Amino acid sequence: MVDATELPYIAALPKVELHVHLETSLRLRRLLQRCDPDRPLIGQAHLVSDPSRFAGYDRLRRLRYAERANRLPDFAYTRANIAAITAELIAEASRQAVRHIEVRVGGQRAFSVLGVRGMLEAMADGAGEARRLGLSYGTIVTVIRERGPEEADRIIADAVAASDCAVVGVDLAGDEENYPAGLFSAPIARARDAGLGITVHAGEFAGPAGVWAAVYQLGAARIGHGIRAIEDPALMERLCERGVALEICPTSNVRLGLVPAMSAHPVGTFLKQGVPVTINSDDPVLLGTTLTGELACIAQAHRLGAESLVNLQVTAARAAFLPAGERGSLERAVRLKT
Repeated sequence: MVDATELPYIAALPKVELHVHLETSLRLRRLLQRCDPDRPLIGQAHLVSDPSRFAGYDRLRRLRYAERANRLPDFAYTRANIAAITAELIAEASRQAVRHIEVRVGGQRAFSVLGVRGMLEAMADGAGEARRLGLSYGTIVTVIRERGPEEADRIIADAVAASDCAVVGVDLAGDEENYPAGLFSAPIARARDAGLGITVHAGEFAGPAGVWAAVYQLGAARIGHGIRAIEDPALMERLCERGVALEICPTSNVRLGLVPAMSAHPVGTFLKQGVPVTINSDDPVLLGTTLTGELACIAQAHRLGAESLVNLQVTAARAAFLPAGERGSLERAVRLKT
């Protein structure tokens, strides 16, 4: 068994990250602060607000107050800056031995300033760093439920047209309780018909019904978080049968009060039941975490050995939004012993 304190082993483990957000404003602040150290910017974003007085999706909104603090001027949202923070995220992943990464972007501000196409082009410029470092890379475009299906359709149309910008998938996120999946069937179908992978934030702030809807109404191949699936044995069985992978983000779940402690996280039960599970960092700057740290926490809390940690990466490789041949190559890469 691998002791989670043996970070050199976990750090060197070949990894796959499928659920990580670009966190545009936070990373831009960090970039600008390096250029101008006297700029009054927040320091530890994950400590800015105390969400403990809030519950559910309101807690997430409160935590993300950090992203709205000290609002950045429009001039910060340049193509060069977006390329730089994308390259930076990829370099951080490379230092953790990540072999494939899929980066999510859905910030209304960046899309409004640069346009969806401009934002995706800028990220593609930064993604050249992945090729230099030997990673494979894809962008997932996130649409937000609260902004409605019309906006989702416009953004997805632009994403479909940006196949030359390494767009590999579409993600539906936001308030799953008040904006059900069925509202977005048409725009998500547009993405699916264009060959993009579909992942849906579900079973995070609302119950198992949202996961069922994501799979059957939207054709989701992956579920962002999905931890409430633990409440429905039939759903867990169906996820196993269909090979729908859960994108588990442990620190995010604990920080948002969705589970009381890492040791109480349902990931252990999912693994025992054979549900496809991947481990991810979600919002690493906001949460003060890394993919290596997430794996270490889960390994320690649930007594996962080396074989289990490798199997988590194999599952992620199989769930990646890549052509079949590339998924096979990635699986072989993460199976290699370090």
